[in-house]
Amino acid sequence: MRKLWQDIRAHKRAAMLFLVYWLATLVIILITWDMGIPFPVVLLLFTVPLIAGILVGLWRSSTPEHTARFRDKIGGGMLAGLLCTEITFLVMKGGIVEELIVWMQGGGQRFGEMLVFCIVAGVFGIILGFTGAAVASIMERFRNRLTA
Repeated sequence: MRKLWQDIRAHKRAAMLFLVYWLATLVIILITWDMGIPFPVVLLLFTVPLIAGILVGLWRSSTPEHTARFRDKIGGGMLAGLLCTEITFLVMKGGIVEELIVWMQGGGQRFGEMLVFCIVAGVFGIILGFTGAAVASIMERFRNRLTA
């Protein structure tokens, strides 16, 4: 977790652009909400952990002074994907916070379903973060072969 925070601090501009992208997806959810999230917006949501994995994989690329381990890239990508997905499903319209508030007021029956959905979404976030970090590693190896 500390290493991920160091990556974000070292690449502030890219992290800020990613934050803007993430906030834009939350706004799109709010705008398109109609008793649920439309399928194209769900697909858009799953680009967030994929891009997070790619960014972490690129940020942890090898340099002439430092050889990055594949394990660090993949682990960081998986963590970033998980965090992005869980935070999204926590704060988005119809997410855990909103369902918790409704449930506490005695009006909601879906809080347990939302928790299960959040766990399943977290698994998808881990998989997509892994995929993003793996794509970044493959791109790095391909780029190194072209320049060699």
